[in-house]
Amino acid sequence: MKLRNGGIMTCGLAMALSVGTLSLGATSVAGAATPTATPGITAKTITVGSISDISAPIPGLFKGAKVGAQAYFNYINSQGGVNGRKIILDARDSAFSSGTVASEAQSIATSDFAFVGGYSLLDGSEQPAIDANKVPMIAQTLTPSLFNDPNLYSAIPTVDGGAANGPFKWLKSQYPSGVKAVGFIGSNATSSVKASEATYHALTYDLGYKWVYTRDAGYTETNFLADMVKMKSAGVKMVIEVTEGPTEISTMAQEMKQQGLNVPLVVGAGSYSKAFDPGSAGNGTLLYTVTSLYQGEDAKVIPAVATFDKWVKKADPNPTLDLFTLDGWISAQLFVQALKNAGANPTRASLVAQLNKINSFNASGLIASQNPAQKIPGQCWIAAKYNNGKWLRIKPDPTAAFVCNPNGFFPASYKGISR
Repeated sequence: MKLRNGGIMTCGLAMALSVGTLSLGATSVAGAATPTATPGITAKTITVGSISDISAPIPGLFKGAKVGAQAYFNYINSQGGVNGRKIILDARDSAFSSGTVASEAQSIATSDFAFVGGYSLLDGSEQPAIDANKVPMIAQTLTPSLFNDPNLYSAIPTVDGGAANGPFKWLKSQYPSGVKAVGFIGSNATSSVKASEATYHALTYDLGYKWVYTRDAGYTETNFLADMVKMKSAGVKMVIEVTEGPTEISTMAQEMKQQGLNVPLVVGAGSYSKAFDPGSAGNGTLLYTVTSLYQGEDAKVIPAVATFDKWVKKADPNPTLDLFTLDGWISAQLFVQALKNAGANPTRASLVAQLNKINSFNASGLIASQNPAQKIPGQCWIAAKYNNGKWLRIKPDPTAAFVCNPNGFFPASYKGISR
């Protein structure tokens, strides 16, 4: 998770507009003024709200979450909506102010049907309004206290202190000497980032990895040459980067090459982004992720990738197509799946009843199967390698699906999941 230009959040994940056209200005909530027994519901519309970091702390940081959710709603509205109602997105900008977030959350809780698809470093400030009003929240969150909130449903559940360890088992099998001398540059941006790093340290230690160089960088740092010199001196044989951003990791790849630190560079889902642009220095970079290659590489084998790309580009002619955009889309899809079964006159209670039935969700193949209802992350994944500006799946590669062996979860005690 990182807060520089091109921003980042690998831990483990809204719009204001008229249908079909993205507007980044103030939101006009169609139909919200009509009194109804259920907030956000009129005879022809359903209004949902979201809060994302858009104007600050870095302009456009999590704009993708807004674009992705709106794109999916545009897609559904083009088919007539859900049970005769079009979906309207009441998108708010956090302005990176906890007070603003709290105020906006209260407004959404009293006026809109649900929270869908936002993304904010300050999402913990939404929790009081969500809990007090028992509003369903369908989104990826960053604040650990939200992970087990009974009102939260995430398309890719997040566990405080836990993560799937299958990719790291595979990595160990491929690079047995590399995992004995790992280098890592993290971020000191937020407490949640540091907690995520602690999880990966514990997970890999449990598998026999040895970290010989670690440092947390400030979010304004853009040069890591001194780190590469120290890593080489320390005998680092593998560099793992899961919380820095694609722009920063691009620089690291170039500096590794410059210093002759010719060892595997392993990155997480947040680096699968147009902002990852290291040139030939990045060739051979390894990616592990629980998502498809949604920027287009998987479009021929996973139809949902082509649909995602098409509608995101309609919503925003110059989209980033990053992880946050995907998070917005899959959150909106999870919401719509439950909404379709929530009845002709849905209530928050009927929506929750349907969300509680979704024990298997893969967003039409965009992500590995997850269990949103029970908040259990999936254990399947894919690996890809970067070469000359492109990411390509590598073995073990099921082409259009995900690798489920090796699998497992750390810690092994989490909800009965095996190690």
